[in-house]
Amino acid sequence: MRWDALFLDLESQFAAADLIAVENEIAERRRLEQASVPLMDRLRGQTGSVVRIRTRCGTVFSGAVHHVGAQWLVLDTGSGPAMIPATAIGSVEGLGRHTAPARSAVTARLGLGSVFRAFARDRTPLTIQLAADGARINGTIDRVGRDFLELASVPSGELRRTDSVAAVLLIPFSSVDAVLSPA
Repeated sequence: MRWDALFLDLESQFAAADLIAVENEIAERRRLEQASVPLMDRLRGQTGSVVRIRTRCGTVFSGAVHHVGAQWLVLDTGSGPAMIPATAIGSVEGLGRHTAPARSAVTARLGLGSVFRAFARDRTPLTIQLAADGARINGTIDRVGRDFLELASVPSGELRRTDSVAAVLLIPFSSVDAVLSPA
């Protein structure tokens, strides 16, 4: 009879050890899976959700995640869309549990240059907020290089015309904190 109790005790110890080993393996696999998720996939999983993004210069944008590219995202804020480069993100608050990979290879390649070239092609009036001090400059993008853009600065509310251009500014992509609809 004592032998039966001993064997039952040993079996339960081995079963508990096996259960712990399986739980540890599951936890380790979860950590490895989470470690492979890139920032933009994490943000893409929030499409439609309202989040608060604090940029490196300290500006807070709150709104629903609308589009997520390879290096940027667009929030629908109460005052219009705000495109925020991934490199300008300081923190994000209000995330759900989801992640989502890019829907296509094309989406995965839509970097900042692609978006800025589309703005330049369409002569879209916009406001660029700089990362260094949060200054906002109204204008139209004249040209886009590999890692910079040239913005023709115009007074708020005016279209780009030769006589309305106050200055043409070269702005590295890394200096862009946000791109907004003009004020």
